[in-house]
Amino acid sequence: MKLSTRDIVYIGFIAALCAVATTIRIEIPGGAMVHLGSAALFTTSILFGGLYGGLGAAIGSALFDLFGGHTQYIVFSFFIKGIAGLIVGGMTAGYLPPSITKPTASFGRILVALIIGAIWTALGYFLAWWFVLESAVVAASKIQYSLITSAAGIVVAIILTPKLQTIVRRLFTKKINLYNVLGR
Repeated sequence: MKLSTRDIVYIGFIAALCAVATTIRIEIPGGAMVHLGSAALFTTSILFGGLYGGLGAAIGSALFDLFGGHTQYIVFSFFIKGIAGLIVGGMTAGYLPPSITKPTASFGRILVALIIGAIWTALGYFLAWWFVLESAVVAASKIQYSLITSAAGIVVAIILTPKLQTIVRRLFTKKINLYNVLGR
């Protein structure tokens, strides 16, 4: 698939959203943090599909690590968050942006996708922490923070997604004026 300029702009927007949302965080002693990056990842993956959500999450998470001083995690975050976006988006909206004619995923399907994405993220970061910190025990002690971050992301995604789905689907169905989509 060849990406158009529009595709690149949307993926860039999602990447920026994921990076900025990750800066909204609570630092935990010992180097862990609870943040809203997963909320952005989950919401955008459901809305835009696995390709956009996965690439946006991968790039945005890696950029956060780069500029946030977590350089040892850049590659891990790129793949962990990118695959999480592919999983959630693929299971809920498909891999390409949805059209208005395609039915939306059921609440149950969305919840299952979010839980699988959260489990993948926790497992991925457990392995990353184990590698970087050279201790499986320390890595295991950090899993709770990954799960808390994902739980917050799941709640936010469940609240925001129904409100935003119609707008996003209209954007991808046909070329229309943004003011018409927003009802202005």
